[in-house]
Amino acid sequence: MTRKKHTSPLDESIVSIGAGAILEAMADGISIQDTDLRVLYQNEAHRALTGEHAGEYCYAAYQQREAACEGCHLLQSFEDGQTHRREASTPLAGGRMVEILSTPLKDRGGRIVAGIEAVRDITVRKLAEKRLLQHLAALEASMDGMAILDANGNYVYLNQAHADVYGYGSPVQLIGKSWKTLYHDEELKRFERLIMPIFQQAGSWRGEVVGRRRDGSLFPQEISLGLIADGGIVCVVRDISDRKQAEEEIRLMNEGLERRATELTVANQELESFSYSLSHDMRNYLSRISLALQALEDEYVPVMDQTATHLVHVIHDAEEGMEGLVRAMLELFQATRSELVQTSVDLSALARRVAALLADGDPARHCTFVIQEGLQVEGDSTMLRMLLENLLGNAWKYTMRAENARIEFGKTACGARDVYYVRDNGAGFQMKDVSKLFKPFRRLHSGRDYPGTGIGLATVQRIIQRHNGEVWGEGEPGRGATFYFTLPSHSPPPSEHVCPNRT
Repeated sequence: MTRKKHTSPLDESIVSIGAGAILEAMADGISIQDTDLRVLYQNEAHRALTGEHAGEYCYAAYQQREAACEGCHLLQSFEDGQTHRREASTPLAGGRMVEILSTPLKDRGGRIVAGIEAVRDITVRKLAEKRLLQHLAALEASMDGMAILDANGNYVYLNQAHADVYGYGSPVQLIGKSWKTLYHDEELKRFERLIMPIFQQAGSWRGEVVGRRRDGSLFPQEISLGLIADGGIVCVVRDISDRKQAEEEIRLMNEGLERRATELTVANQELESFSYSLSHDMRNYLSRISLALQALEDEYVPVMDQTATHLVHVIHDAEEGMEGLVRAMLELFQATRSELVQTSVDLSALARRVAALLADGDPARHCTFVIQEGLQVEGDSTMLRMLLENLLGNAWKYTMRAENARIEFGKTACGARDVYYVRDNGAGFQMKDVSKLFKPFRRLHSGRDYPGTGIGLATVQRIIQRHNGEVWGEGEPGRGATFYFTLPSHSPPPSEHVCPNRT
């Protein structure tokens, strides 16, 4: 007895829908061509992708060609009866990338009567693949070690630089291995206790750790960890051995410099204290010499012959010179050691007083002083008076042989900075000697022609440095000299904006 086949309502529904309806419902583009490559059928997805081409030859419709494309996959499927797959760019779809499956259709007798092609838009996938390749190329080109670990901490990807950091010849040697094999026990405890809790909570961590190379040697590294969605980890590693060595060398060098600076400071303080004490002691001896010389002059000069009288004058001149030198040295020490008392100082008034004292000291001399009014600065009034005494005194000394001697004190502007100056038309100096100006005891003129100690300009420089300013000079033999300096100022800059040369 033959058993009757049972057909369910669902089977009948599928049959009633038909193959055509199924093809129309598919998301991929489906077309059917006869063996001459004439388009017999296109589903809706195919028409949306390429347009309506039923009845046209596929090579004319899709490629605008007059004959079948060389290497046509559908013709190959007609020849070998196999399915062929290819990727291509479709001009009709705006150059989008598609994947095409070409499959022969056979009748009941196995004869190929047509071909079916399934077309799938893979543009998004291809772009993603391209970006992935670019990212992988960037990772491989990176000088830092890049790696991706799975949720269990095992390597699923690493670039060559990452393998090199740990002394492995190829990334393959670490694939599937745990990151824990690259750290010694103490560092693993640090990871477990300090690093991983922060990383799991924040989703990232960056800092310095100690890694272990394949040969067992340890090295400092900078590591950056990032948590990814599936629980895996992105790891970036950089060997910082060279940087650490350089930092250690710099640290040792700085320690040496600090020790040397401390030693120099102590030595300078001791030298200054010694020089200061010596100057005071010298002044005591000079006082005794002066008193003895005065008594000698009062009591015995009238009975001395010409040679003895000359020797007394020599001793007197030497005593005065030594007294001036000691006084200048004490001024230099005062400029170096005394505490600054910042007040508002009227430089114009100070300059007038110094000029008056100079003129009163030699009434027979004629010299014109030109002093700009209203020059207000912030500074130590005692030191600034000493500054002007030295600069104006210098100008007074070196104009002693000048016709129509003229000394100016004023201010010009260089950008937003005030620049003060003392200018004279005296002896001047060669600019090749400018580096000697502010060095103690270095004089540019003969002591017989222009007496002095050689300390005045060194004192000027020390005072300006204590006020965080600058000082420099310009000169020309026979045409005078100008000394410039900068100080904090309250007065507005003048309309003139000429910057003097800073040599």
